Amino acid sequence: MYQAEDILDAARSIRPYLSELLTPNPTAAEQLDQKLAELLDQASQNPSATILIQKQLRENAATREWVRQFLEDKQLPDENRSFQPLPGYPSIVKAAKFVCPQGDYTWYRPRVGIEPPPCPTHNLPLDPA
Repeated sequence: MYQAEDILDAARSIRPYLSELLTPNPTAAEQLDQKLAELLDQASQNPSATILIQKQLRENAATREWVRQFLEDKQLPDENRSFQPLPGYPSIVKAAKFVCPQGDYTWYRPRVGIEPPPCPTHNLPLDPA
């Protein structure tokens, strides 16, 4: 069983990937992103928000599988991790993590040189975590 904070972290982290996971339906991705933003905002005052977040993320097979892998590995699923080999020292480098100061959005840098976008909910710059 996972802790509430694990579920909240998964919900924050999946938001940047919803448009990829729900590609045939961009409207569904936008709606789920908005719903997750609302529930994450309520989570500190409403413990049942975590249950509602789980329910939202389980409704689609792609999001359900993404969250399962995230919770199992305690990091992004393999296809979303960054690989940056250095000459002579190949290794997997964990993606740099950035978070919204309001706590409802997490973004991982896919590769060096890409600047984090602003939080889609609050339009604030993301902070390094």
